[in-house]
Amino acid sequence: MSIVEETRASIAGVAAHLARMGWSEANAGNISVLLPRGEGLSPGENPNSYHFTQPVRSLAGRSLMVTATGSRFRRMEADQETQIIPVTITEFGTAALWPSHLPAPTSEIGTHIQVLSLAPDNGWETASIVHTHSTGMLALSSSDIPDEMLREAVERAHPEITILMGKGLSFLDFSPPGTWDLGTRTMEEFKTNDAVIWRKHGILGFADNIEMACDYVEMIEKAAQILLLEKSAFGGFQGLKDRELDSLRESLGQD
Repeated sequence: MSIVEETRASIAGVAAHLARMGWSEANAGNISVLLPRGEGLSPGENPNSYHFTQPVRSLAGRSLMVTATGSRFRRMEADQETQIIPVTITEFGTAALWPSHLPAPTSEIGTHIQVLSLAPDNGWETASIVHTHSTGMLALSSSDIPDEMLREAVERAHPEITILMGKGLSFLDFSPPGTWDLGTRTMEEFKTNDAVIWRKHGILGFADNIEMACDYVEMIEKAAQILLLEKSAFGGFQGLKDRELDSLRESLGQD
């Protein structure tokens, strides 16, 4: 099996899992995987293109696989040949190209390109972004709770976040999806975080492999569900107490 086939299968598998969880209604969500350097793909003759607002030099000449605009996660395994798109970045990092017979990549392609551009500086040969509309975090992030308070509540809600997410997470206020500007602001957040929540929209996980990126989404959604249950049962968030969090961090060697 070629790396393109393996990547398609892994994207389709994660997409199907997210659909089973109920986190990808209709055509919601998108996934991308940056291929290792040297695994360049040819977009063929007269390819379609997406031109960047700013050059993305670190991905010049690189290739990635990304879900198509309008694709449905619940059908991704059956439709992976046409709904997971091979995309090639031009020689000078100014545009993305894909075969003319295939549909366009996700409308969030600008975010995927800019966030994946962090991979080389992270020392990663490959990288993945998983974005989905999970119910609990969509509800929780619709609150008026300030970002820092909400971030702390999420991190205290579930020990696995402290154990497995070394950088943690951040929130961005709601803004129209699919813009280059949203991608730029998301990229900036990912310089110091493992996951970003677009308020009233969804979660993005970013890691050097697709399974870990999906793990981040799952952990944050579990934390959101715990917080909502705590609020309903006890009238407020509970989570790890200071002494419990300090003990956990000490056991992990974290400051």
